[in-house]
Amino acid sequence: MARTAAVAAVLAGLLGGCASTVSGTPWPTGQGPALPPSGAAPVEPTRRPPTSFTVPGPLSSGPLAAPTTDGRPTATVPPVPVPPPSGFPSGPPDGGAGVARTVPPVPVGDRASRVPDGRVRPSPGTARATARPASPAAPAPLTSDVVADECLLDRAALTGLLGGPPVAPATNAVVTRTDGTRTRACFALADGVTVSVNVYTTNRGTPAGYVAGARHGSAVTGLPAGTSATVLDTVAGPTLQLATARYLVTVAVAGRTPSRDRWRTAAVAAVAAAPR
Repeated sequence: MARTAAVAAVLAGLLGGCASTVSGTPWPTGQGPALPPSGAAPVEPTRRPPTSFTVPGPLSSGPLAAPTTDGRPTATVPPVPVPPPSGFPSGPPDGGAGVARTVPPVPVGDRASRVPDGRVRPSPGTARATARPASPAAPAPLTSDVVADECLLDRAALTGLLGGPPVAPATNAVVTRTDGTRTRACFALADGVTVSVNVYTTNRGTPAGYVAGARHGSAVTGLPAGTSATVLDTVAGPTLQLATARYLVTVAVAGRTPSRDRWRTAAVAAVAAAPR
């Protein structure tokens, strides 16, 4: 009889315990974790790390603090050193906490200075000179005196340009320019009219390209294949610019304006006499 009463008491306790358990959890009524109040203010995020925080359980790196409400001890952890962000050697721009790497100031001036890693920092003027090297001077468009004899026109061609026979055979002569430079040209004279012939090589493109780029010129037709020519008005008088495969030939007439046929005759004679 006593044994039956004990069994009944145990069953009653178990049934009573089950009845007092919160539905869906193993926690008895009045126990278990407390739910946060519904009216709690939201936690504002911060940009800086906290001065300290607590974690459950003992840590060997810090002193033990008061136990939590559930009986587990806590430890206060100091802030962890944070390396500075890339590009900010002295710390983040907002003044956040962290371990900063101090960089000494670098003097600016004509003398080179040392940076922390030991490399030489060039002065501002040197840096600009290195970044923008001076470009070499562009070559002159033409080179003169490239053949020994520039008298490429025969007597008939010179007579047509001069309006009469030359008073003396054409000859090479040295001319001193207003800037002091000296150059050679072939000259022919007749009754106040002068013809000068010069032969050049082109340094920017081809002779044909040089002639094609001439502005306000009048093209000469009926020339041998592979050649071209144009007549321009210049300070030296009307001038023929003739392009062969290798050379640029100029024929200037001072004191007279030859006809189109006279220019064509002179161009054909110069092409035949020009070095190949």
